Amino acid sequence: MQRSHMVRIGAHRGAPAIAAAVPVRLSRPVLTRATAPASPMAHLLDAGVLPQQQMMTAGKLSSHALTSQYLARIRSLSSTGARAHPGIEINPDALKIALEMDRERQGQKVRGPLHGIPIVLRDNIATGDRMKTRTQAPLSTRASCDSFVAARLRAAGAVIIGKSNLHQWAAVSVPYASASWAGLTILAVDSAADGSTVAPASTCGLVAIKPTGRAAGGQGGEPATAGPMAPSVREAAWLLAALTGERLVDGTMLDVAGLHGRRIGVARSLFGQCAGTDAVIEQALRVLREQGAELIEPPPASAPGDIAALLRSHALDALVGPTCDGVSQAPCALPHITVPAGLVGSLRVGLSFIGPAHSDIPLIAMAYAYEQATLHRRTPALPSSIMQALR
Repeated sequence: MQRSHMVRIGAHRGAPAIAAAVPVRLSRPVLTRATAPASPMAHLLDAGVLPQQQMMTAGKLSSHALTSQYLARIRSLSSTGARAHPGIEINPDALKIALEMDRERQGQKVRGPLHGIPIVLRDNIATGDRMKTRTQAPLSTRASCDSFVAARLRAAGAVIIGKSNLHQWAAVSVPYASASWAGLTILAVDSAADGSTVAPASTCGLVAIKPTGRAAGGQGGEPATAGPMAPSVREAAWLLAALTGERLVDGTMLDVAGLHGRRIGVARSLFGQCAGTDAVIEQALRVLREQGAELIEPPPASAPGDIAALLRSHALDALVGPTCDGVSQAPCALPHITVPAGLVGSLRVGLSFIGPAHSDIPLIAMAYAYEQATLHRRTPALPSSIMQALR
């Protein structure tokens, strides 16, 4: 079997106020980069939004410097030939936008946790700038104005540094095909359809949230939903809040006791295809029980469209299973979150949480509680040539 085919099916056969408002948790394990010594800046690129914001609040980092380093990493990865380049069109105005965010911060204006943070979008999300927007494949054009999603992100202070094309974004034939990873940016937004958010995120060892229905939907030909991809549930939740325009309270949404008393169904129909994946998910189920969840084994849904009825009939707060083709095709009306659950060899496995419509916040709380109980997230090792360039 070819490596590309193995990875494509790996999940089911083998992804001044801010620091005070959010508790610091920097204990996430990180893989040792044996290929080259990592620079402090390279570690910061992979550290996450919270440490980056803390550095900017302390005056030790600027959005311009951070954006410059991510752009350097993208260009380095493109030039090495060591990995398939994720088809990113760089925003020529990215550094200008970053400078503007720095000026606002200097004037004591901080829009929120995404202020000055670089982000990549799928190329079918319209931006009213010099980047192209794919309308109907293979056509692309320059949009006259921002889409709802892009406008929300700009209002939150995010720096849109580029777009990734559909083929490279959704392709999971290489471990780092997703536009947001190998650390090319810390955050990314995808049009959340047909598993194109959760599937590549699971393969890349990321958290992804596909929100309920049109929670972040927009106008005209815009994608019906847009979902965040990030290294952690906290960062994905911040990004989702920016997309929806809602003010989310971390204490409610990011609760380490978020699994306590929850009735969770196990999607056994997704088991049995890979012993390694089954073992990883069985361990995840043990963690769910240890965290106070009640696990139920309902009969399998006869079709993806029956999942909502299954949740209702058994009074389930969520349905869990390995993130794979069957679970990633859940109806678009239902929220869906994938969280890193471990490895099978070198292949990453994600645990999916699917909830009833409009249960996004309690689903995020459950995913966060599982994540904090396990801390399976690992940053990918980059080629030594990139690490040397960032020193």
